[in-house]
Amino acid sequence: MKLLQSKQSILVTMVFAAVLSFAVVPSVLFVNMKVHASEEQTVLVEENFDQIPNGAVPDGWKVIEGNTKVQNGKLTLTSPSTSAPARVVVPLNVETGDYVFEADMTFLSAVEDTRWASMMYRIQSKDYPYYQFAIRRGTTALNGLEFAERNSKNQWVVPEATFYTEKFEYNQSYRIKIIASHNRVQQFINNKLVVNTEQANNWSTGDIGFQASGSTVQFDNVKVTTFEGELPPIENSGAFLPNEPETNIINPPTLIASSLEAINKTDVSSVRLQVKKGNDDSMMVNEKPLGEALSSINNKQIPIIQIEEKGLEEQIINILNENQTTDFQIVSTQPSIVKSFTTLYPTARGGVVYNKSSFNKHDINKLIKDVHASNSKVAIIRQKVLSAEIVHTLHTRMVSVWGVGAESEKAAHELIHFGVDGIITDHPEASAQAFSKYPENTIVQRPIIAAHRGIPSLAPENTMSSFRLAYELGADMIETDVKVTKDNKLVIMHDDTVNRTTNGTGRVADLTLEEIKQLDAGSKFSAEFTGEKIPTFREYLREFKGKDVILLVELKDIGTEQQVIEEIEQEDMIDQVVLQSFNLESMILTNKLKPEIPVGYLFSAAVPGTKSAKIKNTQKMLDYGTNYNVTLNASYGSIYDEFTKYMRQRGMLNMHWTFRDEEPFADKLKQGLIGPITDYTQWLTYSPIKIETPIKKINLKIGKTATVQAKAFVDYRIDKKENIASKLFVTGDTKEVLVNENTIEAISQGKAQVFVKHTFTMLGQEWNLAAEPIEVNVSE
Repeated sequence: MKLLQSKQSILVTMVFAAVLSFAVVPSVLFVNMKVHASEEQTVLVEENFDQIPNGAVPDGWKVIEGNTKVQNGKLTLTSPSTSAPARVVVPLNVETGDYVFEADMTFLSAVEDTRWASMMYRIQSKDYPYYQFAIRRGTTALNGLEFAERNSKNQWVVPEATFYTEKFEYNQSYRIKIIASHNRVQQFINNKLVVNTEQANNWSTGDIGFQASGSTVQFDNVKVTTFEGELPPIENSGAFLPNEPETNIINPPTLIASSLEAINKTDVSSVRLQVKKGNDDSMMVNEKPLGEALSSINNKQIPIIQIEEKGLEEQIINILNENQTTDFQIVSTQPSIVKSFTTLYPTARGGVVYNKSSFNKHDINKLIKDVHASNSKVAIIRQKVLSAEIVHTLHTRMVSVWGVGAESEKAAHELIHFGVDGIITDHPEASAQAFSKYPENTIVQRPIIAAHRGIPSLAPENTMSSFRLAYELGADMIETDVKVTKDNKLVIMHDDTVNRTTNGTGRVADLTLEEIKQLDAGSKFSAEFTGEKIPTFREYLREFKGKDVILLVELKDIGTEQQVIEEIEQEDMIDQVVLQSFNLESMILTNKLKPEIPVGYLFSAAVPGTKSAKIKNTQKMLDYGTNYNVTLNASYGSIYDEFTKYMRQRGMLNMHWTFRDEEPFADKLKQGLIGPITDYTQWLTYSPIKIETPIKKINLKIGKTATVQAKAFVDYRIDKKENIASKLFVTGDTKEVLVNENTIEAISQGKAQVFVKHTFTMLGQEWNLAAEPIEVNVSE
């Protein structure tokens, strides 16, 4: 079988071209999934090999190729390579393809983790075509599990692929099950549904069999029974984009109902379910069992399950799986509960609820650490302690913010202008009303600008001059690359060699720090920077220690994780660094070594061709990132509107690279991208990020006027304000006032909302900023 290679970049490309399956979770906690099956099922095959002599196969079973025989009461297939597979076919002697096919499977060895074994079904002849459930030895790869077909041209097609949260261990048995019904197929591991598809359209009947490719594998306790029922509709697969209120806001907060009672007031993406133990130890949401609550919102809203009592994790997980609910968030005021739950269920998205009445710098840093250390990405914070500055601080540490409040339209406007990613409220209709008031292309959430290797468009990349310039021009993050020298010193360099950016030659790994420090890293850029040196990692850290900027560090060399973390700790900068890498294993190790530091997985991938495929692939990537507690830092060409919206609704912030052209930069910002990595920080330096007016309320008598002058923050870091051109506007059928430029005229008695708007040009396109509305009271 031509399965893809194990390199992460290739795997991700394959994943985005494939279709998504369900998230995956440790098997020990799962019960059988509910399907509508008839009780009248016929056993077609039942074999435990106990009575089969060593070296033989059961009567009627056909060895097609390779080394296949019973050994010590188990069917053993041995394949030395993919070019020499082992296969055996089991004739069913009845014409059916609707059956349950299950067996125990054990890997004894594999040439490498990409090699696989499979259970084949609906085999059309002794050779091909057929479908199969292929399982790699490295099941944690993005294509570790496959729904595949060998087609009529004797070629492999892989319509769907996914991963498993744990790597299959040698000499450990796993129960594999396939349910095939018409064009629907579900594939299970230890009764956990991992692939759910409706793409079995080509063949409706056929035999079953086993195969190994580059591995030695055993099968036991084989059973095939007819399946006369119906599998659940595929639309219940869990990959969906909930409806939300219409708005002209770019990247608006996702709207979350604070209870089941609030979801009927307007469209909401999610609903908070506060789960407690009932009198009979059942899991209850107010007066309703958790299972009923989940069923009532299935594929309409995303459940956000809040628990405050320890020890409920396994019971809740069982209920989730009985209801086939895989798309959910688990939140608590206790990070230890979130950590416990996400450890048991690695694809569960986590969130930490902050319920203190104040919020100082120490509190912020502790919350950030609690969020990341508990395998979370979301902080849930009450409106009264939030501000735009706090939200931005959390964003730069890769924490999504859901604000709790918005009990009125006025309060909703305040939360919107804080730049939160979600609003949890008892009154979602108030937020929906607020959303409707803004003009086209309104920005309310400040993008996190990461200066890629400093500002290589203006200064030599990865030099202190370039980093300092990025800081001066208002970058929120300064991105760089770390490599290790011959004498085991950490230096700032992107390439394996110094050839491109310096006056020297040679691999960084073959040069000592002293030799590297002799090189000129500036003269190739321009004579102005002659004599610029290659910085050490420690010099880079010390330059920005305590300054209002986050350092986004890419690890280029495998094996440097501990050393990088040690230098960060020695400089007391854990709170100021985010790490990322193209090597997922490096980020997994980093997370284990220092879970308080946020980490990101860099990758590039193809974009699926259809909307449904885009949504399903996005679900898969989110599950993958959640499983390893990494952000998904894809190239900007890999993302699309559905990706950005799906991530926003589920509380995942990501950084995306590398913007060097204005048009795609603007397009992705309009799609809601919040974390651009760019060579051109200066493109956004002088664009306003916030507009405000000190006037909150105006009282006017009919016939009188008032003039409003707005102020705009141009840069948070230097706290600069300046008068800018602004315009007043009103929305809807407002009869109480008329507005003209900056002047309000009172017309008739009543109350009206008047907004201050500033239109500006950025990246060659027009954008709007709007202040919180001014309440105008008109009297006689």
